Amino acid sequence: MKKLIDFLCSAIFWVWNLTFLLLVYGGVLPNGAPYLIHDALAGEIPFTFIVSFAGLTITPVICTILGYRLRTQPILLLRLFYGVEAPIFALCLLRLFVIREMTPASIQILGSLALCIGALAIELLLGFAVRRRRLAWLQMASHSLMLIIGVYVGVLLAFYTVPALCVFIYGFFQFGWLQSLGDLFLSDRLSVVLWGTMMMFLFGLTCILFFAMPFVMVNLFLQSWWRAFSTFGNRYGSLKAGATTVGVAIAWFLLFSVLQQQPQTQAFELLNRPAQTDRDRQEILAHSDTIRAGLVNAYLAAYRYISPWNESNQLRQMYQEVFNLTQPQAQFWQDWHNHWLSPFLYNGSHHDAEKAAELYAQFFDAPIQKAERPAIQHALQSTLNRDETQAGLININQRIVRLAQQRVTVQEHGDWAEIELYEQYENATSNDQEIFYSFSLPESATITGLWLGDTAQLNRRFPFVVSPRGAAQQVYKEEVERSNVQPAADPALLEQVGPRQYRLRVFPIPAQLDPQHPGTLHLWLTYKTMQQESGWPLPQLTEKRNIFWTNNTIRQRGEKTIHLSEEEWLEPVLPRHRQKPSLHQIDLPSGDRIIARPLTDKDYRLPQAKRFAVVIDSSRSMSAHARELNDTVRWLTKQANQTDVDIYLTASEGGKPRRIDDLRQLKPDKITFYGSLQISQLLWQFAQLRGDTSYDAVLLLTDEGSYELSKDETERPAIASPLWAIHLGGKLPPAYDDATLEVIQRSRGGVSADLPEVMRRMATEASLGNSAASVVDGYAWLVEPADAQSTGTPANSESNMAPLAARQLLLKLSRDRDMTQLASLDEVHAIAKQTAIVTPYSSMLVLVNDQQRELLRLAEANRDRFNREVENGQDTLTQPGNPLNVSVPEPGDVFGLGVVAIAFLFVAKRKSRL
Repeated sequence: MKKLIDFLCSAIFWVWNLTFLLLVYGGVLPNGAPYLIHDALAGEIPFTFIVSFAGLTITPVICTILGYRLRTQPILLLRLFYGVEAPIFALCLLRLFVIREMTPASIQILGSLALCIGALAIELLLGFAVRRRRLAWLQMASHSLMLIIGVYVGVLLAFYTVPALCVFIYGFFQFGWLQSLGDLFLSDRLSVVLWGTMMMFLFGLTCILFFAMPFVMVNLFLQSWWRAFSTFGNRYGSLKAGATTVGVAIAWFLLFSVLQQQPQTQAFELLNRPAQTDRDRQEILAHSDTIRAGLVNAYLAAYRYISPWNESNQLRQMYQEVFNLTQPQAQFWQDWHNHWLSPFLYNGSHHDAEKAAELYAQFFDAPIQKAERPAIQHALQSTLNRDETQAGLININQRIVRLAQQRVTVQEHGDWAEIELYEQYENATSNDQEIFYSFSLPESATITGLWLGDTAQLNRRFPFVVSPRGAAQQVYKEEVERSNVQPAADPALLEQVGPRQYRLRVFPIPAQLDPQHPGTLHLWLTYKTMQQESGWPLPQLTEKRNIFWTNNTIRQRGEKTIHLSEEEWLEPVLPRHRQKPSLHQIDLPSGDRIIARPLTDKDYRLPQAKRFAVVIDSSRSMSAHARELNDTVRWLTKQANQTDVDIYLTASEGGKPRRIDDLRQLKPDKITFYGSLQISQLLWQFAQLRGDTSYDAVLLLTDEGSYELSKDETERPAIASPLWAIHLGGKLPPAYDDATLEVIQRSRGGVSADLPEVMRRMATEASLGNSAASVVDGYAWLVEPADAQSTGTPANSESNMAPLAARQLLLKLSRDRDMTQLASLDEVHAIAKQTAIVTPYSSMLVLVNDQQRELLRLAEANRDRFNREVENGQDTLTQPGNPLNVSVPEPGDVFGLGVVAIAFLFVAKRKSRL
């Protein structure tokens, strides 16, 4: 009998390992390893998956080598297989296909199992260090953990192995596998017959060994604990051995109990409380860290947990079908199973992700994908699922497309210049990619051109068209979406989304052809700008997605090569020849004359005897700018003799906005910044509190805000006075929604990061009369009829400055016309198209084929051609599958599919590339 047992132990170990090694190292890896290595180096495969796959393939090799050392001890071979090799193999499989991002609770279970495996391996190879006191105590503690983990894993596996064994036996004696085997042997390729037969044999053997695993594994772990207990007890006393086991068990179960408390439960409870007073809000704000952790956990539940608790019903279905149990009977076992598997189950619903995103935006005043980008990116790296093709919020600062070359060329024309930015992009991934730039330029600067090219040859680049903003956005988005079903041609979209803000998107940067030839694309952008005191201004980056640069990026400024840090896209300014500002006169084809008059310090004024409404944003994000708000209020207080100021203190949902007519009653340090507020909400609250009071200007004190949380609403309260958005902290938002931008422009207002600058601009512009378009960047821009007598120093008409002049004309027209009417929009678009410039109403679109041009023609014919959607940048994350839900295959099938998937994962990928 002993010889039979020894033979079975040896056969189990050697037959399984030799079959696996022959199949993997003889068939799978030779075909798939080169592509695995390439994709790993390219960063397309998460590091954790590389580790898991390496563990899956290397563990049998190491165990086979160790098995050769233990070949004369068959019992030890069985312990090595079931106690070390099989658990490691199963962990790697689970990590590849089931377990995603780890949580503290799952780390405790899997970490304990890994510790037990390591302790058992040490025992097999080295025995017990009974004579070395510290190591003996350590081994006793680790083997005490085996007692707990052995029972835990054994019971968990038993839930599945018993019904799976019944299904396997039933399926075996149905002999359906014989037909599959026969079809396999009928193949005309010997390699298919050989490797297919070997895989079927390995699968069947693995299933049989899996059915015995819970019973053998529990027995091995318990015996190992008993051997450690006996050996340690003989040397140091049984009482100490027992105390160690009890102490480890108590500590482990206490930790287990603590880690079962998932943070989203408390977060939802806190945010469900009404917060109508400052005291209530302060109490909730004190738990911000808890709320943040809970909402992020709920949002990423699909990536951190195998299944929601209430959706884990696969075992119930299995028990009903296999054992013919009633639903209540089967549910009893399902509930037990869920309690046992609770570290891997989410306490909530899969709908909690949407709820968490909404609550996060309301409480933290920011989109969760933007504010928690590192956590979301880490979660995505824990699964083979990927985000969408478009560059969204979670792609901010992602290092995907490399900026290989950048060149800036300046053509000076006295006190203004035309600047060209050229860039070359390289995509080393196997997928087409989109890049995204959000940047700012001086308010008077005008973008005049955009081109794309497959090469750096100027005569082969694709030109731009100027199109209504809504039509251009529609065509670009449709082209990106169409790329999911057919190859995409290279479109690019450049939009003005604020007085100084622009947004550039390019898709696709083509995928690489092979590891030595990355996909490349070339881009040219030109703009005209007036000089600044420090030099020629360059675009300043607000946000980038999917694009990065390194020290190896070639940066040229004319004939000179420069070096910038990896944080800098472009330097603030380029040096210029000193040129005294001069008067310019530009006659446009529209019959308008634009005068650009340079200003000196003595030309600027401050308001006198004016009344202002100051609207204060009290949203959560403003708390970071409390000091700047204090400084601004102090400056206003100093101007109290020249101006009259009414304060409008806004409030988020649940709060009550207030009007304060005496500036001295405002206590900025007592304001509770809470919740989320968008500019549209601030304006509506101001309109409700203002009554019949008239003002010379409305000053909105806010921060950078969250453009991505804006709504596609066209209605805004009528603001008769100039509306100025003053963004404290010195950082302008990346964009404004079109409705808000329309209110600002039509009211003759603007945006700034400095209140004194706004006061000077308003007073100076008012002194110039109705002909003034703007006072900006050191010049006063005036609009007159072409036949009017020019004031100041005579100047000849400068046609090459027409784009700069047209921008100022359009700014004045947008104030004088009703820009909600299609006729007015068409009028300003016609001027933009004639002068080939980007405006808040007209975008630049690069088209490369007739299909795109036809789509644009149809879009431009629609009445909604100027209706542009808010680009919230939210990615629709792909949701990992739920293996515990009834809609997926049974556990035995999942295991088999996992083996097959690993075998052909890279072979299939290889075929797809050929």
